[in-house]
Amino acid sequence: MVSVLMTSYNRANFIKEAIESVLLQDYTDFELIIVDDSSSDATWDIIKAYANIDKRIKAFRNIENLGDYPNRNRVASYASRKYLKYLDSDDILLPGSLMQMV
Repeated sequence: MVSVLMTSYNRANFIKEAIESVLLQDYTDFELIIVDDSSSDATWDIIKAYANIDKRIKAFRNIENLGDYPNRNRVASYASRKYLKYLDSDDILLPGSLMQMV
């Protein structure tokens, strides 16, 4: 029902918590789409590790840095669900957030 859309760029210090906040939601009918904007730190490695253990995560990496808003458009182009929820890679969803939004 929901596509959670996350873009990232050099967020290795924050992205684990952001991803986990989505995976721990009590509403589970979602896909988490993450598009990394060619990070130079460990962000992409962290994203790949989570994508390898949870099939709800779809991970993509830009070959070159697009910048914030073009990357937001790119992540939205991968969405397949009825509702879209953007979540920044340095933010979290509080417990119950997706259920409340739906």
